[in-house]
Amino acid sequence: MALTDATPTAGGTPPPDLGCAACRAAYFLPADRRTVGRARRLVTEQLGSWGVDPDGCDTAALVVSELLTNAVLHTSSRRISCTVEATPELVLIQVTDDGSGPSVPRPRRAGYRDEVGRGLLPVKTVSERWGVSCAEYGDGRTVWAALRTTRS
Repeated sequence: MALTDATPTAGGTPPPDLGCAACRAAYFLPADRRTVGRARRLVTEQLGSWGVDPDGCDTAALVVSELLTNAVLHTSSRRISCTVEATPELVLIQVTDDGSGPSVPRPRRAGYRDEVGRGLLPVKTVSERWGVSCAEYGDGRTVWAALRTTRS
């Protein structure tokens, strides 16, 4: 499956369909900063149980951390869902908020002293492809990232 870089748009960029053979897990979490560490642990443990290599688990944890932090800080959500899927070659992470934010998420340049504004740059760097789409239900949106990895 060839993946290209996605440029998020207001209309949305759908994530790749990994098919019915993918392993899947979903977590529903309160939109709170303390949730980010819990989500990292849940995703890392789940991917590890599916045989994803340690580097792939670490990369996924970074992506989950950045996407969840953005959803907590930049939306009016009360609850956030995090879905993870894995095939032998690809991990797909989707974070869906239930409230809208002021704009479509996109990488930006943070100043030297800025404390925020860098989160999507590492996501873009480590992902084969990433994007933003409208949430299936409600007013929120889904930010997703597809990561190359290996499973045993």
